[in-house]
Amino acid sequence: MVSTQLLEPPYYAVIFTSLLPMQADAKEYGETSSEIFGLAQGQPGFLGIDSVRDAGGQGVTISYWRTLDDVTDFRKIATHRHAQQRGREAFYERYEVRVAKVEKEYAWRRKEDGRGEYLKT
Repeated sequence: MVSTQLLEPPYYAVIFTSLLPMQADAKEYGETSSEIFGLAQGQPGFLGIDSVRDAGGQGVTISYWRTLDDVTDFRKIATHRHAQQRGREAFYERYEVRVAKVEKEYAWRRKEDGRGEYLKT
């Protein structure tokens, strides 16, 4: 899952890094991950998500939120709390969560003519 749009700062980024052991149930993990992504999309203040995982199980998911209260409110939802517990019991070898305020952003993109351009909000 990748968010391709620039957002209007300030906003908050929740950075979730994790390691899945090789014996993790990929099907159940994928279903749980999709369920939580769908839940987040319906929450006030949700702006987008970027997520990657390598073949060794190391992953990074960054979700973007308008306010710190939006981050806190999502964390308190029962379905999310249940998924967190399931993750500790069945999926993750380890994980870390960091919450950061984004005050500035910009991007670079290659244009059709081969030249690049900077984009900013």
